[in-house]
Amino acid sequence: MMKRALSFFRKIKDKEPDVGRIAGVRVRLHYSWLLAVVFITAAVVTQFSTDYPMWLRITLGVASSVLFFFAVLTREFVLNFIATQKGVTVRRITLFPVGGVQDVDKTSINFSLDILLAVAGMLTNLIIAGVFLILYTALVRSGSIVVHVLVQWLAFICFMLAVLHFFPGFPLDAGRVLRALLWKATGNYEKMTRIAGWIGWSIGLTGFFYGIYITMTSQEWFTGFLLIFASLILQNAATHSRRLTIEDNPV
Repeated sequence: MMKRALSFFRKIKDKEPDVGRIAGVRVRLHYSWLLAVVFITAAVVTQFSTDYPMWLRITLGVASSVLFFFAVLTREFVLNFIATQKGVTVRRITLFPVGGVQDVDKTSINFSLDILLAVAGMLTNLIIAGVFLILYTALVRSGSIVVHVLVQWLAFICFMLAVLHFFPGFPLDAGRVLRALLWKATGNYEKMTRIAGWIGWSIGLTGFFYGIYITMTSQEWFTGFLLIFASLILQNAATHSRRLTIEDNPV
């Protein structure tokens, strides 16, 4: 059963679809977005008031997933715009629910640009979460409970994404800062990318087991599942970033 499941996801991975281009850069959608849509929809359905019909809660869940996708896509548009304006050659972007992993030509980037892009990513996450929070504050007095609760969910999800990026594991923004500092100290871009990627993978593994612990030992099952979900995606993104480095610089 497990082998069949792994085979299924490998097939999906091999057929990751292009979703368009950002400033001429090809964007591929990682298969973990399937899990994101299911999780976000299920979260809204189970956490939203049961006074509302199931079809409405499912619709709100799907709408939350779609809007979250565009929030992450907006973040990548900002980062890619800054990168291209600074002369960085971005070959392609693989879009994960935690953000994009850029495949860049290392000869076109330096450690200071890497830090700039990481800081820009952190600020963009906070701004997006802040926009949804402001919208929620404005809508909470409008009397439309359905709309303001939907926006509240988006503010929460985007804020949690912003917090996640402060963990120092690549390809998260703080991990990108760590990679840049290690790169500056050693001069070895490829090795430091792998090390930062392994740190990101390890953070994901720790979060996965901690999420299981929370789920099994407390009533905070939603928090536990959220942590498990985010950790699995972080591990996937970290593995993907390491493989990109290995493909460009085989050892």
